[in-house]
Amino acid sequence: MHAVVDTNVLIYDTFEDTQFHKESRKLLDSLGKWLVPTVVLMEYAWFFRKNMLTSMNARDMLEDYLSDPRFRCLEDTHKTIKQALEFICNNNLSLSHFNDVIILSHAISRKRPLATFDRSLRKIAVKQGIEVLPEESEENLWI
Repeated sequence: MHAVVDTNVLIYDTFEDTQFHKESRKLLDSLGKWLVPTVVLMEYAWFFRKNMLTSMNARDMLEDYLSDPRFRCLEDTHKTIKQALEFICNNNLSLSHFNDVIILSHAISRKRPLATFDRSLRKIAVKQGIEVLPEESEENLWI
């Protein structure tokens, strides 16, 4: 299965002391292809900066993902940006959802599941008929 991957999946996979590390690793291992929007790579790098981790650490971790044969980078084109802005306006969402909606736009346009632990994004995706991974269960209380 191929899925569009949200930033938090990569962050949880990278850092073993995070809340959903095991779930994230299991999810990525289960996917045939990781469809990763450009904005996800930027957010991932910003996470390193925000947490005062080195650029070398970010580069090394990004290279691990980029070199994996399952990795596919999805370009955030003008069409993707326009779709995201239209979605925000049509659904009366705040611009604070902009990056998430760009990621969701990739899942919608490709008719692929969305891999995320973000509760808000999961709800928006489900309303659009997009399959969300991992499947939610009673023991999984996403952020």
